[in-house]
Order: sequence, then structure tokens, then C-alpha cells
Amino acid sequence: MSAMTHLRIALRLAWRDLRGGIAGLWIVVLGVALGTAMMAAIGSLSGGVLDGMRATAREAVGGDLSLRLFHAPATPEQRAVLDKIGTVGETAELRPVASTVTDNARALVELKAVEESYPLVGAAAVFGAPSLADALARRDGHWGAAVSSDLLEALALGVGDRLRLGAAEVAIRAVLEHEPDRAFRAFSLGPRVVIDRRALDATGLAEPGMPVYWYYRLVLPETARADAVLRDLENRFPDAGWRIVDAARGIPGVDRTVHLARALLLLGSLAVLLIGGVGIGRALSAHLARRLPVLATLKALGGSPRLLFTAFLVQTLGVVGVALLIGVGTGAALAALAANALPLDWKPEAGGAVDPSALLLSGAVGLLAALLCAVPPLARAAGTSPAAIWRGAVDGLSQPLGWRTRGAVVLLGLGLAGLLAAWTGMPLAVAGFLLVAGLVWAAFALLGRGLAGVARRLARGQGAVVRLAVANLGRPGAPTVPVAVALGIGLTLLVAVGVVGRSATGHVTATLPAQTPSVVVLNVPPPEGGGLSERLYALPGVGRVETAPFLHARISRLNGVAITEADAPRSVGWAVRGDRGLSWRDRPVPTDRIVAGYWWPEGYTGPPLASLDAQVARRLGLAVGDRLTLALSGGPVTATVANLRRIDWTRLDLDFPILLSPFAEPPPHSLVAAVWSPPDAVPAVEAVVAQAVPQAPTIRVAEVLDTLGSTVRSVRGLLDGLSAVALGAAAVVLLGAIASSARRRLQEMAILHALGVGRRPMVQAVVLEFVLLGAAVAAVAVPLGWAGGAAVVAGLAEGAPLPGGTVPLAAFLGTVAAMAAVGAALVACLPRRDVMRRLRSDTLSA
Repeated sequence: MSAMTHLRIALRLAWRDLRGGIAGLWIVVLGVALGTAMMAAIGSLSGGVLDGMRATAREAVGGDLSLRLFHAPATPEQRAVLDKIGTVGETAELRPVASTVTDNARALVELKAVEESYPLVGAAAVFGAPSLADALARRDGHWGAAVSSDLLEALALGVGDRLRLGAAEVAIRAVLEHEPDRAFRAFSLGPRVVIDRRALDATGLAEPGMPVYWYYRLVLPETARADAVLRDLENRFPDAGWRIVDAARGIPGVDRTVHLARALLLLGSLAVLLIGGVGIGRALSAHLARRLPVLATLKALGGSPRLLFTAFLVQTLGVVGVALLIGVGTGAALAALAANALPLDWKPEAGGAVDPSALLLSGAVGLLAALLCAVPPLARAAGTSPAAIWRGAVDGLSQPLGWRTRGAVVLLGLGLAGLLAAWTGMPLAVAGFLLVAGLVWAAFALLGRGLAGVARRLARGQGAVVRLAVANLGRPGAPTVPVAVALGIGLTLLVAVGVVGRSATGHVTATLPAQTPSVVVLNVPPPEGGGLSERLYALPGVGRVETAPFLHARISRLNGVAITEADAPRSVGWAVRGDRGLSWRDRPVPTDRIVAGYWWPEGYTGPPLASLDAQVARRLGLAVGDRLTLALSGGPVTATVANLRRIDWTRLDLDFPILLSPFAEPPPHSLVAAVWSPPDAVPAVEAVVAQAVPQAPTIRVAEVLDTLGSTVRSVRGLLDGLSAVALGAAAVVLLGAIASSARRRLQEMAILHALGVGRRPMVQAVVLEFVLLGAAVAAVAVPLGWAGGAAVVAGLAEGAPLPGGTVPLAAFLGTVAAMAAVGAALVACLPRRDVMRRLRSDTLSA
């Protein structure tokens, strides 16, 4: 038989069989459509956001390239090279204190000083002046300023008033409405102020060592290539300490955040799809089991197993195709709706929320997942012996799989993993997720099989109700295994997310406020540090004051190898991509936990030594005795790693990933101070700082914690929603299992009724059956979810409190109650007249 003839006959058989009804396959449609819709929505929306960001990347970056230095501007030699490359715009950004001229009211501000050419790309918008350049010009003896409206509200100022910045006074001439290079800044410590670059020199706020970011934005000629320019700059100034952003590669922090969020949510969607896959396999098994007499007849008439497999595969693909269309269409609609809720800067371009490539990818993932779950029951049905079917020796589809089927399943699994790895760009995360998912699936499958086996043994010698309930769990064809797998995975995920969410919320709202400083003081001049500490300690309620030298540096070399040539993993990219804060001290503090090496001797004045965060050092391949070169404003410094420290960053302590041994002659720097005091003492602390160091800004940590808490609650809500959808998929599996066994239950109830068993014991038996199944699954899933959540918490925040027993107890009792309600609803859906009708039908058939 030719391939075309084979396919034509298979299509005809599939179509004829479908005319007999597909009521039992609705679970396939729901299982595939739910997971596919989530993937389509997440993939499409994230793809649209990324495309929109990349389209506006030049504006957000400020040019084709952005180079950032800290503490000191580019040297004349560096600036001359940049001017030869293309059009250059210099911008300085810092966070000083601004105050009113009349009553000395103060506010921490985000200050930007720009050249006349700003912005090189895009346009700035102001209200109250013809243009930004006009607002910043020097007139009547004062430089101008454009400020955000919240500063006017905070200091009760208006356009035309003057503002003190350091040693200079500027005139407020416009309200700032838009800065093109601030589009994707996620965090701001204060209102915005923009002044002319020359006005910054008059303020005295940009002295050497002060924490000032110096940006150099370049617009390249059309013939220039960004990668070639960057290589040339790295070769010319290998230890300059640039933090370089290439607009052609997107906006680094935003791109990484969106990619990571997309990967996590896609894997969550895959979990939903795999839970639905359990229902797909169960529904197909039940559908094919009802077709076994037809299969036996077709085989007796000469139909080969290959032909029958093809026919039912085509039938399954038709149903899955409908489900994919529903899922992809729903996902596209959800993505379009969700795009309207995004912040303006994050919204995709018109029509960009629906990404066709993401829709195709989600459809491909849904198809592979559906086939992965459908091939085993299809192969079992096609391989069943006709004689065994007619003798009644076959009850369901339980035949072992052949090597070809196993190979097909493996290939489908590898294809699914490869497609997801390519889509997310995180092959290790995908592999780890699939490994864990496979282990959890196997654990609950074993639980279901074990529960069924135990039930068959315990059914003997019990009371009538208990015997009926337990026997139903272990009877052939019972949905014990698929329900245990789907419910177990969903419940495990729900408990794990609940533990992590409650722990994170408790850590932010209870633990951190008790151990973090109440006020952080920035930009303290070193000569003023000692006197400031003494005055702060004299305040009532202040229990602890810590100061540390502070400057920014960039890791430029590892053991003599340029960082651009080193193979730094993405997980520590934050430590090597740009400049990072560092400090130095003579002796370790009590919170320093050294895990390798030793601290330098007291009073050490030899060659520079370094103490590194152990996790960062391990991922960079650094050990005690290795060398790293730091690009400082005064020139490169090469230090030998003396020890490694374990740092708990969730404590928000005054700590640094890199600590150096004390300098004989410290480079220009400032001090940062942390003050621990009760909330009611914070105003007094701020008053002392304002008197002692007028230009040192203060940050109330409670306000930072409020912002952090809001972010944690948003993420928790998102994860709670994802776990709820996973439980919804498990509910679909449960309903499908109930629907597929409804005919058998009617028959059993009819027989029991004929034997004189009343309706009440039957109701009790069904409810008890579901209660026992739910309790058994919850008894394993709840501790497993708790352990997984606790492991995540321990890995993210050492010492973070775990929630009490309310989460596991509520999950266990809620599962038992829900399963009892499902059992009661099932009996209610099988009224007495249906039982009697079934009894009469069986009697007439006999």
C-alpha cells in the first residue's frame, strides 16, 4: 500500500469515527487550550515589549553608544578620541540635596547636567519655556533649571523661584515633562532637576571623589560599526572603567529583566500544559477504550496496527488543532488587553502586542506537549489483540509500550525541550525545570499506583461503605493515577508559592525593618565623618552608627585577562558589566563570615589585598591567591584575593561585594553612613545631618522598604495567579476523569441498587473515595511543596522566617474539603432516575 493510499484510508476512518461523537475529548481541548493560551499571551506580550524597546533603544540610550564613568569625567585624551569617532554629548548625573533660598527646606533630588547638544536623539519636553535649552540658559546672573512637578509640590515652589544646589542658586524656569534617556529608569530616589553642564561647575557638587555618573553618548556616522568602535576604545583605554551600552543590542537591564520574566512565566505555563497533558492522556485512553470493539473489528477485516494508529492520530491531531486555534486566539486577545495596562514606556508599538512568531512558537509547544501525552495511549490501542478484546480480557489500555513508541516519546520530549531552550535562551533552566517536573510527575504516578495497589488489598474485610470507597480507588481503569499526578503537581506548586510568598512578605515587612538602618547618609566628606558620628550617637534612641569609605570601580581584568575576553557567566553579569561600589577596612566586622582564606593583619600597608563575595568569586572562577584589576578614577589597582566572604544581601546591611585592604593614600572618595534608630528619632537624625553636612542627602530606609514590599506583593500576586491556573488545570483533569467514568459509575450504582443497597451508602462511598484520594495526595504534596518553598527561601534569603503551619494545614484541609464536594457533586449529577434507566437497560440487554 502506497503512503498516499495509506493516508487516504486513515483519513476516511478517522472522519467516520468522529461522526460517532467526540464528547469524551473535550478534556483534550481544554487541557491544550489553557496552557497554549498562557504561553501565547506571555510570549506575544513580552516579544512585543522587547520589539518596542529595541525600536526606541537609541532614544532611551541617548545615542548609538553610551559610555559611563564614575567619580571623574573622561580625560582630555579620552574626550578627544570620542570627538573623532562621532557626535558626543556629555551628561553628569548625581543625587545632591536641593534647598529653597528663603526657608532652607530640603529635598534629595536626581540632578542631571547636560550640554547644549542634549538630547542627541529624541526630544525633551518642558512646560513654561520654549525649549529645554532656553530654560537652562544663563540670564540675569543665574543659570536656569527645569524641574519635575513633584519637586515644586515638595518644596512649595513655582516657576520663577530660585533653588539652591551646592554653592549656586538656579532659577526654576520650566517644568520637566519628558527626558528621552530616562524612559526605562526603574528606580528614582527623588524629584528630577536638569541644569546646564556649566552650571554644575558653579555648584561645586562634582569635585573629585564625589559620586557623579559621567555619561558620554555617541551618535556614529553611517559608515561606522559600533562593535569596531567598542573594540578600538577597549584597546586604547583597557583600564578606563567604561560601562558601555550598545543601542543595537537593546537596553541591558530592561532586556534582561523582560527575558528572565518571560522565561519564568513560560516555564510556569509549561507546567500548566503538562498538568493538562495528564488529562489529555486520560481522556484519550477512555475514548480509545470505548472504541476497542471497533478496533478489533477493523483488525479482523485486515486493518494493520500502523493504519489504525495513523487513523486515530489524525483524529487526535484534528481535536488538538481546534484546541491550538482556541488557545492561540485567546492568548493573542489576552496579550492585546494586557498591553493596555502597561506603563507608557513599556507599551509595544501599535499592533505590536500580538507577536506572530510567539503565537507560532506557543502553538508548536502545545502540539509537541499534546503528542507527548497522546502517543502512548494511541500506540497501546493500536497494538491491542482483537481476540483479547472479544474475550473481554482487556480492561482499558495497560499494554506495555514498544521500543518504537518509547523512542518517539523521547524524541518528542527532546524536541519540546529544545524548542523551549531556543525560545527562552536559558537551556540550563529549561533542562532543570523539565528534570524536576519529570521527577515530581514520577513521584505522584508512583503514589497513585501505590494507592491503587493498597486499596485493592484493604478493600477486603471492611464495612460496606469503606469497602466500596477503597475498592473504587483500586479497580481497573480507575482515575487514581492521573488525578494523583495532576492534583499533586498543582497542589505542590500552590504550597511552594504560598511558602515563598508569605516568607518574602514577612521578611520585608517584619524582619528587615527590625535589622536594617533607619537612615542612610550619602556623600559625606571624609573629614566630616568622625564628627557626624559623634553628634548622631548623642541623639536619644540612636543605638548604632556605621560609616564606611565608598567609591565606585569596575573590574577590568581577572588574573591579567581583560574582562571583555573573560567568560563571565550571566548570573554575575551585574558584577562585571559596569562599575560597582567598593570599600576598604582594616579589621573584619562581626557579620563578616569568612569561608576561605584569612583577613589581612591589623595595620596592613603592603600590596593591595581583596575580600570578595564568595558566590561572585566562585562564578567568576576566582580563588584565594588570584588577582583582579579594578579601574578606579585615579588609575587601575590590582589586588590579590586574600579571603572570600559569605554575604546575605537580603539583610540590606552596609556591605560590599569587594572590600580592599586600607590604602596608604586613599583615592578621592566619600563616606556613607548608616544610622539605626527608632522611627520617631528619624527627624532628629535628619536635622543633625542637615546641620553637620548640609550637602549630604539622607534616605529613609522605610520608604525604600515600602517600595520593595509593593514589588514583592506584585510578584507574589503573579505567582499566586500562576499556581491557581495550575490548580485549575488539575481540576480540568479531575472533571475529565469523572466524566470518563460516569458510565461505569452508573452501572455500578444500578447493580448495587438491584442488590438492595440504598442511595445513602452509595453517596457516602463516593464521597469517602474522593476524600481518601485527596487526603493521600495532599499528605505527600503539602510536605513536598513546603520543602521546595523552604529550599527556595533558604537560597534567596538566609535566615528569612518561614510561615507557620497555616499554609500546609489550610492546603490539606482545603484539598480534602474540595474533594468531598466533588464527590457529593458527582452523586448529585447522577439522579435516581438515571440509575433506574441504566438498570432497565442492562436488564433488557441481558
